[in-house]
Amino acid sequence: MTTSDNRGFNWRAFISSTAGFSFLGMCVTGIILFVVPPGRIANWTGWTIFGLTKHQWIGLHIWLSAVFMAAALLHIYLNWRPMVSYLKNRTSHSFAFRTEWISAMLICGVVTIGTLAGITPFSSLLVWNEAIKHRWDDSGRRAPVAHAELLTLAELAEQVDGVDLEKIMANLIARGIQVESPERVVGDLAVVYDMTPHQLYTIAVGETNTGRAGGSGAGRHGQGSGQEHGAGQGIGRMTLKQYCAENGLDLNVAMEKLNQAGLEPAAEMTIRGIADAAGIHPSEVRGLLE
Repeated sequence: MTTSDNRGFNWRAFISSTAGFSFLGMCVTGIILFVVPPGRIANWTGWTIFGLTKHQWIGLHIWLSAVFMAAALLHIYLNWRPMVSYLKNRTSHSFAFRTEWISAMLICGVVTIGTLAGITPFSSLLVWNEAIKHRWDDSGRRAPVAHAELLTLAELAEQVDGVDLEKIMANLIARGIQVESPERVVGDLAVVYDMTPHQLYTIAVGETNTGRAGGSGAGRHGQGSGQEHGAGQGIGRMTLKQYCAENGLDLNVAMEKLNQAGLEPAAEMTIRGIADAAGIHPSEVRGLLE
């Protein structure tokens, strides 16, 4: 055994290792969160990746970020003198505008301004992010109303056309799902019976094909769903620029129309991305354009 093995606990090594491992974890969870679907899709369908839900990945990312920040602050504290030397002139040893840290500040400044201003290529990465997230969307498993998993059974019956509360309760009881009160929240009840909100919903409305969230209880997106879902699925993945080109619309005029309606479009945003940002259905965006 060497002498270095008997020196005891090395705080610098511990903090550097903690910062490194937590940073690696942040990178992994950050990549996962880059591709996860929006909450309305993830929560409704019970989306997971590597066995973890979206909320679990978010929790991991937050805690790993907290550990990294704590380790980084301690690292700065332990290495304060070397870091301060980066801000000093090599000859006079006085504080000076060193090329290295000015360059680092410029890079961060350009990224910040470019992202906020929506300038390419910074906006392109965000558009790509939106496109990836919405590839998870499946019109056959779409919630009847936004965030339906947060509604009680009574509220669900009120907001979904063609479905009444008595029918919901009867269908659930017939499948062995005990419901003490119509005030039970859909998502909570699904967790109790180890199923997704989508699966519980298909049972509640009497839909035999559990691969679909529509049927007789497809609600405001359901009655006549062939038309409404078709529109949402067909145009949702197009960028505004692509949609205008395909339908012979002037891009600038289209953007002005959407701006006047209170939306904040960008040419490279998908129709679904524009709709989601405004809290509306993609078909409503199409209606504004046409």
